[in-house]
Amino acid sequence: MVRTRGGKSSRQSTRKSTACDSAQASHERAHNDTQVLTQQSAHVTQSSIEPNIGIFGGRKKRKARGPTLMPKVWGQTEETRKRISFNKFGQPNDKEHMSTFAHFLGTLARNGKYAPLNVLRWDKVPEKPNKEQMLQIVKDKFEIPLRCEDYILQSIGKKWRNLKSTLKAKYFDSKLSLDENLRNVPNRVNESHWNDLVKHWLSKEGIEASEKNKESRSHQPYTHRTGQKGFSIIREMEHEKLGHEPTLSHMFMTCYSKKDGTPANALVGEKIEQMKMLHASGPSSDNGNDAYYKVIGNGKYGRVNLYGLGVKAADVNGTVPSRKASHHAALQLQARNEELQKELNELRSIVRENRMQGNPSDSSNALTPNNHVQASTSVTQSPIEAGMDVVLLSITNPSEKVALGKVCSVDPSTEVGDEELGPNWCEVTIQVPIVWEERLIRSYGSFKIMGDATGASIAWPLSLLLVDHGEDHF
Repeated sequence: MVRTRGGKSSRQSTRKSTACDSAQASHERAHNDTQVLTQQSAHVTQSSIEPNIGIFGGRKKRKARGPTLMPKVWGQTEETRKRISFNKFGQPNDKEHMSTFAHFLGTLARNGKYAPLNVLRWDKVPEKPNKEQMLQIVKDKFEIPLRCEDYILQSIGKKWRNLKSTLKAKYFDSKLSLDENLRNVPNRVNESHWNDLVKHWLSKEGIEASEKNKESRSHQPYTHRTGQKGFSIIREMEHEKLGHEPTLSHMFMTCYSKKDGTPANALVGEKIEQMKMLHASGPSSDNGNDAYYKVIGNGKYGRVNLYGLGVKAADVNGTVPSRKASHHAALQLQARNEELQKELNELRSIVRENRMQGNPSDSSNALTPNNHVQASTSVTQSPIEAGMDVVLLSITNPSEKVALGKVCSVDPSTEVGDEELGPNWCEVTIQVPIVWEERLIRSYGSFKIMGDATGASIAWPLSLLLVDHGEDHF
């Protein structure tokens, strides 16, 4: 190997040049890799966005759960309705059907026909026909004791007020003008009702009422942790656990503590410790509720805490019946008297008809109110059979016609959409939708509303069908 002068420097410069080339090549590869990753990332980002872009470039709305409609309950008949049990205070305590019952009452509270939102106070909603109609609907769909009408109306009224509060929080802005608020009409709310509500909220009277309610709410330092379970259900559950009626102190510790047993906040913890100290100091009178009354105090306006909706102090502690208890007793007597009077009128009508027909021999078999009711029903409404043209009635307003159709089958074993009809249902082919947006009781794939099911077969309750005699329905 020949060594030349300056060879060492040449080798060093060669190594440096090679190193620079290598570094430049690495930099270029890294730059290319970065571009590829950037392109891939952009492609992934675009792919993840594209499904949410509408055909006009706007972002599609996220599919959200719609309002609770309880279609299965609206489709129930007297034979299929559920029995709801109530406690001695007239509150529902049926753990199996309580949720369904409460949600159904909510559908009535949101129905502007029966519970109009433009009435300022629940006690101003007319008894006739509004509240009486709601009570009758509840009785048609559930089997309930006679003395519980008061609770049902109170519960609907509370849900009605909560609906107003929700609508105001979501769709009303006091900083906007009257016209701007009027244009923001919520879905499923009557426009005229919304206009009256907005005008009231912006009025001096409405603003003063809102400030007063905020002030009252600020004085309620405790928030229960029981979720959707009401105090009446919690009390029943604790009664089963303890084997005796829970005290107010026990109910407070149960309802205002977290699942792990720790107090919901520092103030609740302080009150619980005070109750425990009073319990430890000695026996209590007043059924063990002294500690609670000393720490929390008595309920206002004759109410009693931790018992739930509609219970008065006199119902729990008093020996003299409260006004509510007396009202319940009077309702029971009145309802029973009405039933007896109705049966008597039916018997008289049957006897009168038999005499006019000259057929007294059948009077012994006919003198039953049920037989007479069935006979009159068969005259006014023929039994629904396959092949009949029928009118479909709304699940939320049984007096409203929503479609015309033809009955395909009344066999309970017939399957529609991979589900058997069951008793009191039939298969109907929709021929002409009258109310396009009427929701189907049972949805079938993409069929959600009556308009979607035009020409298709659906299941519909027999109780919501009328024989079509060819009259004009439009």
